[in-house]
Amino acid sequence: MPDLMEAIEKLKRNLPSLKVETVPLPEAVRRLVAIDFFAPEDLPPFPRSAMDGYAVRSEDIVFASRQNPAILTVVDAVQTGSIPNRPVGHGEAVIVATGALIPEGADTVVPVENTRPLTPSEFSPFAEVGGKVSVLVSVPRGKNVSPRGEDLKKGEEIVKVGTRLTPAHIGLLASCGFWEIPVFAKPKAAVIPTGSEIVPTQAKPSIGQVRNSTAWAVAASLKECGVEPVVFDSVPDDLETLRKRFSEAVESFDLVFTCGGVSVGQQDLVREAWKGLGAQLLFWHLPLRPGKNALALICQGKLAVGLSGNPSAALTTFDLLLRPILCKWTGAREGELLEQRAELTEPVEQVNGFVKVVRIKLLQNGNKLLAQPLKGQLSTVLSSLAQADGYAIIPSGNGKVPVGAVVKVLVRRDRLSELDRCIVGFQPTLDLS
Repeated sequence: MPDLMEAIEKLKRNLPSLKVETVPLPEAVRRLVAIDFFAPEDLPPFPRSAMDGYAVRSEDIVFASRQNPAILTVVDAVQTGSIPNRPVGHGEAVIVATGALIPEGADTVVPVENTRPLTPSEFSPFAEVGGKVSVLVSVPRGKNVSPRGEDLKKGEEIVKVGTRLTPAHIGLLASCGFWEIPVFAKPKAAVIPTGSEIVPTQAKPSIGQVRNSTAWAVAASLKECGVEPVVFDSVPDDLETLRKRFSEAVESFDLVFTCGGVSVGQQDLVREAWKGLGAQLLFWHLPLRPGKNALALICQGKLAVGLSGNPSAALTTFDLLLRPILCKWTGAREGELLEQRAELTEPVEQVNGFVKVVRIKLLQNGNKLLAQPLKGQLSTVLSSLAQADGYAIIPSGNGKVPVGAVVKVLVRRDRLSELDRCIVGFQPTLDLS
C-alpha cells in the first residue's frame, strides 16, 4: 500500500488538462478564465466628470469662498454621451453631468452643491446656459475629474489566466468590450455504482438489496469540487458487463469513478474488469480507516478511481485524497476542507499501520477548539457523517490518543459559521504526518 501523501501525488499527477470553452460574458462569473486579458484601450478613454457640477479653470476660483464667490459665465452644458460645443475660457463654466466628457480648457469640477445661480430657478439648481453662476468654494486642479486611464491603462493586465471571475472582473471586461470569454470547462465525471444488490434510489429493495446511495453521495461531492458528474445505472457483478460500461465511460468522460467491488471478495470484480481493458494500476488499498478499499488506475489516458461501496468509507476516501486536489484543479475553493487543530474530548484508539479518520463535532471553549467524536464510526454508518463538522486525523499507532491531545482536524467551510470568529489561519492543505 502507498502512504496517503504518495497516493495523493499520484492522483494529482494524472489529472487531465482542463479543456477550454467559450461562454458569453454573463455566464463567465465564477468560472476560471483560460487566457490573460489586457486592456485594449485606456479606461476611461477620456477625462470625465466625477460629479454633477461645473467644469471650470481652477485658476479662476483660487480665492472663491461664500463670502467672496467667483462669478463665472455658463457657456455650455454637457450631458453623458455628448460632446462639448466649445472649450472653457477664462471666467467661464460648463455644466457637466457625472460621467460627462470634460471640455477642453477645464481642469476641475465644482460640485453643484457648492454653487449658486445668480438667477435661481425653482426647477433646477443649475444656472441656465448664458447666465451667471457663483462658485462658493475653491476647488484645486484635478479635483472631481477622472483622468483618462484612471481605471486601466492600455495594455494593462485585467485578469490572469486561472483567475476565478468575480462580478468586478465581469464589469472590467465589459468596460473593455469583451463578450466571448474563454474559460476552463468544468470536467465531467462518470460515477458508476457496481454490485448486483444495488437497486435504483426510487425502488423498494427486496431482502438482500440496497438502494443506490454511495454513487449519489460521491456525485454530490464532485459537484462541490467543481466537477460535473453523471451517475450511471448500477452495473451487476459480471466481468464483461463491467468492462463494457467502463469502456463507455472512458471514451466519453474526463474522469471515471466507481463505487463498490474494490475489496478482495469473489464478487469484487472492478480491478479485474479494468485490467481487461489494459488499465495501468496506480494503487490498490490505502492505510486509511475507514476508506482502505480504494483503487486508482489509468485507462486510455484517463484517471479512474474505485471507491468503496459503503458510503461513509467512500466519502472519507474522497474527502482526504480527492477533494483537496480536485478543488485546486477546478478552482472550487468553497469545496475545500480547512485544516486546523483541536483538542480531543475523549480518548481515541489508534490503529497500527493505518491513519484513523474520526467523525467529529467541533465545540468552542474560549479560544480553543474541541473535537468531540461522534457515535457511529463504522464505514457502513452514514448518519454520523451527516451530523459531523469534519474529521479528526489520528496517526497510526498501537496506543490510545488521550483526552486533551491536540490533533489535526479537517472542517467543512459551511460548518464554521458559529466558530470562525475565534479560528484563525485556516490552511486548506492536508498534512497526514
